[in-house]
Amino acid sequence: MTASAQAKASVSVVLVHGGFLGPWSWADVAAKLTENAITTVVPELPSMGDPQERALGDFYADAAAVRNVLDELDYPVLLCGHSYGGAVVTEAAGGPHPSVAHLVYLTAAVLDAGESMASFGPGGDAEPASAASDPDAARTRRGPERPAAEGPVPGPAGTIVLEPDQAAAALFNDCTEERARQGSSSLRPMNPAVGAQPLTRAAWRDIAATFVRGSQDRMPEIVTPAFFDRRPEVITLPAGHCPNWSRPDLVAELLMGQAEKIAT
Repeated sequence: MTASAQAKASVSVVLVHGGFLGPWSWADVAAKLTENAITTVVPELPSMGDPQERALGDFYADAAAVRNVLDELDYPVLLCGHSYGGAVVTEAAGGPHPSVAHLVYLTAAVLDAGESMASFGPGGDAEPASAASDPDAARTRRGPERPAAEGPVPGPAGTIVLEPDQAAAALFNDCTEERARQGSSSLRPMNPAVGAQPLTRAAWRDIAATFVRGSQDRMPEIVTPAFFDRRPEVITLPAGHCPNWSRPDLVAELLMGQAEKIAT
């Protein structure tokens, strides 16, 4: 094993999935990291699943599940959150958590303490980062094929779900037809309570972070303006909202590079 490989092997990577998704969305990335001798953990968020099998958790349960994983790992941990998972890792690693050396936000929501996902939605009192706070800020990208109904719809037992056509156009627009179908058919119901529950702490205020955009991402970027005041590293990948599913090769390469940085 080379010195570089030995250094990366000292790092643990924790991958947190987004809303309506699951550990399956990280499968190819996790496999690549594991092949390179990097300890990789992909926790299950309890706010998503079959409500007929178990009561779904809320945002704080999601954060607790991730924090429980972090409690079992030694420094340095590279903690990556995708989409809604960005809010989860921000809460979970707040304090800051002693095991976490670096945060990666993959096309993710980045919120501050006191803010919730709903804060940035219709009727919310927060404005996402603008060109004034981030000169390279990506605006919402929409294509003519995106369905008019953009938000989730009511699901079983008080949950919310994404319809397959919504998911294919908004989440998997950069995938092959078959890959988009696989992703859309794997989505799960989600507890709507997570959207209104505010963060109690913000890990990015104490831990260095990398923010990853997708140049083909059609989802609105939800990033609190204060985040860019911390001058995070910003990287753009040629991908849509779920690069971990559409371009796992690029995401794995990015994470291995970050792991090498924090291991040296």
